[in-house]
Amino acid sequence: MVSDSISKFFLVSNYSNKKILIAMFIIIAVLITDTSFSKTQDLIGKKESLGWRTIAFAFIVSIYMVGQYFVLGFVKQKRIDKIITPKEVRLNTIHKIVTLVQYVLVTLLVFVLLQILATLHYSTVMLIAITSISYILAIAMLGLLAQKFFSWYKSNRNSVVLLYGISTTILAINAGFTFFLVNNVFLTLPGEILPKMLGSGYDPHSSWAIMLTYSYFASSILSFLMTWAATSLLLRHYSHKLGRIKYWIIVTIPLAYFLSQFVTFFLNTFQPLLQADPILFSIIVTLLFTLSKPIGGILFGVAFWIVARSISHNNVVRNYMIISAYGFVLLFASDQAILLITTPYPPFGLATISFMGVSSYLMLAGIYSSAVSVSLDVGLRKSIRKSVEEHSKFLDSIGTAQMDQGIQEVVLKMTKDYSDQIAEHIGVESSVTEDDMKQYVNNVLKEISTNKK
Repeated sequence: MVSDSISKFFLVSNYSNKKILIAMFIIIAVLITDTSFSKTQDLIGKKESLGWRTIAFAFIVSIYMVGQYFVLGFVKQKRIDKIITPKEVRLNTIHKIVTLVQYVLVTLLVFVLLQILATLHYSTVMLIAITSISYILAIAMLGLLAQKFFSWYKSNRNSVVLLYGISTTILAINAGFTFFLVNNVFLTLPGEILPKMLGSGYDPHSSWAIMLTYSYFASSILSFLMTWAATSLLLRHYSHKLGRIKYWIIVTIPLAYFLSQFVTFFLNTFQPLLQADPILFSIIVTLLFTLSKPIGGILFGVAFWIVARSISHNNVVRNYMIISAYGFVLLFASDQAILLITTPYPPFGLATISFMGVSSYLMLAGIYSSAVSVSLDVGLRKSIRKSVEEHSKFLDSIGTAQMDQGIQEVVLKMTKDYSDQIAEHIGVESSVTEDDMKQYVNNVLKEISTNKK
């Protein structure tokens, strides 16, 4: 009975928004735990805690395997993977690539776990491979999304679209700096990471390493700032409901929370506390700053969640916006490769960064599919108007008493066939329902009647 219930929960056909929400809570909690273990490795006994740390790492890898399968299954259920656009972004091909990459990452993570269990070490090559694959995929996804944002801005000159384009670009740049920074460190490490190396530090000496370090911190701050600015502008109408002061206090808290960690990095604000009680200082820093990026990601995801809630339940764009929201949350929770330069044992944080590519794909697939679906609706409405006008002229000329009814029947059949053909061709359903079509036909008929009078 229990196994049957679990099996039904993971069936792709049974995925629902409620199930994916529960799954996301679990995934985010595990990612934060994974990050926390990496940050607090020096606070825990080394040899005496190796056993339970290995068990914890195995559990995190297991959650990653199930979680990425669940997320990709949810996206597949929403038919994102069937999108075919000859001259645009081919999301069906991208979905297959992302799925293949995730299988490769799962294989590599399992290999690392087996290495630890069998030999009590893991290979530096595995660190380089997993980090490189995940971040290269993320950079590609974010780059495609940024390109789409800028192309949309050229068409409508919307400031929110521009800000999201800039923020996505800087996110891609930050991912690039992270990729080069951590790999620069990995190349200096021995071939095998042993438990006795726990807590190895990173002290950049070369001008190249110093440049990468400061570029990483600068781009991290700037990417968060630009995404925060885009989110604040997207939700600005809530300032009328909440009050301007209350609204800006609420949206500024995550920004201040995030920036505070960099202020302490540069100004050494807590240096006296560090010298007096290093363990207490480390615990405080971990509790305060481990959640800074995930909380920011939640704020950015909530913006798209709010947009989704404003759309009717039977509208496919609602699902696309929800997918985008999860993408933002996962991206800011999984962008943690910088933690791996301390060479934790086991490699806590490795499963977390493996979500980078998936999260970037969710952002691209959700936002781009929303744009495609809305653009289809524009074309569909133009088709309806043209058909109504043509049939109105014909039926009016023969004086039928059932003109409006006849127009509605003919036009609805024609537009439904048109919508079905488009959906079958590119895999994105129109967000216009049959009731919407009827209402729009009636509005056009009224407009034509008014013009005649």
